[in-house]
Amino acid sequence: MRKSMSRAIAEALDTHPNMVYIGEDVQHGGYYLVTDKLHKKHPSRVCDFPPDETTLIGAGIGYSQAGLLPVVEIPYAKYLDCGLDMFMEAGILNWLGGGKKGTGMIFRLQGFDRGTFGGNFHTHNQLHMPPGVDVVCFSNGEDYARGFRNAVRQAEAGRVVMLVDCTALLNLRHLIGKDRGWERAYPQEGEVLSFHDVRRYGSEKGRGKVAVVTYGNGVVTSLQAREKCPEPKDIDVIDCMLLSECPDGLVEELGSYERVVFADICKEGQNPLSGMLGKLNQTEERGGVDLGKKMWCLKTAQRTYNPLGTTLTFLNVEDVIAGIEEVSK
Repeated sequence: MRKSMSRAIAEALDTHPNMVYIGEDVQHGGYYLVTDKLHKKHPSRVCDFPPDETTLIGAGIGYSQAGLLPVVEIPYAKYLDCGLDMFMEAGILNWLGGGKKGTGMIFRLQGFDRGTFGGNFHTHNQLHMPPGVDVVCFSNGEDYARGFRNAVRQAEAGRVVMLVDCTALLNLRHLIGKDRGWERAYPQEGEVLSFHDVRRYGSEKGRGKVAVVTYGNGVVTSLQAREKCPEPKDIDVIDCMLLSECPDGLVEELGSYERVVFADICKEGQNPLSGMLGKLNQTEERGGVDLGKKMWCLKTAQRTYNPLGTTLTFLNVEDVIAGIEEVSK
């Protein structure tokens, strides 16, 4: 996934001469080498900033208002707290303009992981999602590249897009054993992914009996859980990439399922999938799927701080299996 992300950013820099990429250590590859070698090709447009998130985001807003297309990299979601006032300003400028005007820009940050590095400040599993900001999380390199192309289009139109990455996925190759099941080919030129699209992992012969709705590294966790269930072909995993609102594609997919597990990698009480339940729990005529007619449950990460070097507080395979069993009774 990391190599596809680097290629997508490089592609955007090549095709958009007004794009600038700023952040901490981005000239040297940034965190996890996503911007590796980009400064060498674009020395005046891929630039380091000091570790001051307020100044960094403020500069991004200024660049946008000056006609540039900024990508602002913040190392981790928790660090966004340090520049939260300026982040809110960026979103509000778009929201107040009804989406027609604003400060078009892209944020990139690490938001989720399995807890093996850095403790709570590096595996925050909690998001800021103010009005006017599209928050998106991709689970694989192909979708990231197609989605980044869309993010650039949205930013050009004045919207603010925040891409939240899962650190554990950046170099993931295998899904089960050594199957290389999580490698993806880079998409062809012009392929773009709408934020309202979802991806379904299931049987080619039809739909399963249970849908597991998740995102980011929850997709990998849910697919691994599916393989441990007695009837894996009865379970479909739906990758819901848009987190700041309920995507149209999710409404369309869930219409045919009677049993649904929402597997959220964010903490209980602070998780984006729960925010979608209101729209989903409406009649079809009102644009929902009427959850009252379905068996469903919500599984999340624990509502606690993430300690250093442990995965106990994170959504895990056992949680997803428990959810599938719960809705299957």
